[in-house]
Amino acid sequence: MAGIDAAESQAPLINSLAIIFVALSTVSVILRLYTRKRVLNILGADDVTISIAQIFAIAVSVLTLLQAKWGLGRHTAAVAPDDAVKQLKSLYANTIIYNAAQTITKISFLILYRRIFPDKRTQATCFWLLMFIVAWGITQEFIVAFACTPLENFEPKMTGKCIYSLPVWYLTSSMNIVTDFLIFIIPIIPVLKLQMGVKKKALLLCLFCLGFFTCAVSLIRISTLNKGINTTDPFWDNSPAAYWSVIELNCGILCACLPTLRPLIQKIVPHLLSTYGYNSRTVSGSRRTTLGSQGPRSTVGERIYVQKDVELHSTTELSKSAGGCRGSYDDTASQEIEIMAQSSTGRI
Repeated sequence: MAGIDAAESQAPLINSLAIIFVALSTVSVILRLYTRKRVLNILGADDVTISIAQIFAIAVSVLTLLQAKWGLGRHTAAVAPDDAVKQLKSLYANTIIYNAAQTITKISFLILYRRIFPDKRTQATCFWLLMFIVAWGITQEFIVAFACTPLENFEPKMTGKCIYSLPVWYLTSSMNIVTDFLIFIIPIIPVLKLQMGVKKKALLLCLFCLGFFTCAVSLIRISTLNKGINTTDPFWDNSPAAYWSVIELNCGILCACLPTLRPLIQKIVPHLLSTYGYNSRTVSGSRRTTLGSQGPRSTVGERIYVQKDVELHSTTELSKSAGGCRGSYDDTASQEIEIMAQSSTGRI
């Protein structure tokens, strides 16, 4: 290719973004697991699934770094043939793992919603969307696995037998955006119906709407796909799609973890969130929660359920979002804590 600069490379940018964003998401998952296990003494299915998604996200970042090592971000004509084959194989594996990670992250969101929103409508919506996400995720993996790019580039025998890649990439990316949007709007109505102060409700909405930032990143990523396919310099022109994919995936995991970190923040900086009406503390190894500073005297045995995932509100408040219809909670799936209100001394 005439006129190219063989030394020109986007690899430093690709490497920096891959390392920075996977480091941020990894820290967020570690903090989430610490919060759930050590602060709240419980782990749920949503924590397990987001941990699996993070393992896949790390694999995506590692494969992106390997792609950069083997030519991604450089002009194609300047890449050695052996390195080009290695880069294409890494891209193939990366695409499959990336889509699996996206699917598992969405599953984690939906499991979290089913835990903290007990109203029947939200439960049903999450269930059917969860079924769709699982079915589409499996279908998507097969479609992506047989896309021509990069399959036919390192497996010439697949030429003429594979699927033209651009429609596949647009389909999978569009479905990711649509399902992300559907998932992120689920909490809005239940939160708006909660019986709580405006500031507290606004904080909840901000936490749950962080995911819309991921939708914005997805829109940027999808705009890079056409140039990556219809190009005479694929290793150079595919770079934006590669690093935006890393950013999108890790931002999704970050958005899944941030709402669960409130108990940790409350423990480290107890006065930071005290304006929301209560604080939490641990005494003698047992979980004790105070709602307000001087509440009315409660009878022994009165049960006050507090969701440990977000711990911004009680499930009594959450159940009001369904018009007073209380959801079902079992010991395994809901993992609630039961606070025994005993006397005016504040012992719980």
